Amino acid sequence: AGRKPITQAKKYIENNYHAPITLEQLSQEVGFSTAYFGTLFKQETGESFTEYLCRIRMEEAKRMLRDTDAAVSQICQGVGYSDPKHFNKGFKKRTGLTPREYRKLYA
Repeated sequence: AGRKPITQAKKYIENNYHAPITLEQLSQEVGFSTAYFGTLFKQETGESFTEYLCRIRMEEAKRMLRDTDAAVSQICQGVGYSDPKHFNKGFKKRTGLTPREYRKLYA
């Protein structure tokens, strides 16, 4: 297996992070079984599909907090989270700050 399906998968995630994406969908997109593709993705990127997707979403959330005046709830939805509590928890886990604290410090 080469890097091409992984490159394709990363591009798909980067273009669709705002929508719900599952490993099953992504595997179909690149033409592999879910189990095999999950393993391949982690081998090639060093992150599981879920970790990678979360990181891409959080990077975009940080950018939006810095560069826009959008409400945290809008940013939450804009990066593919339907539950603000889940988003806030994930954000704080990754950055050590709540989205509001992050905005105060970096915007």
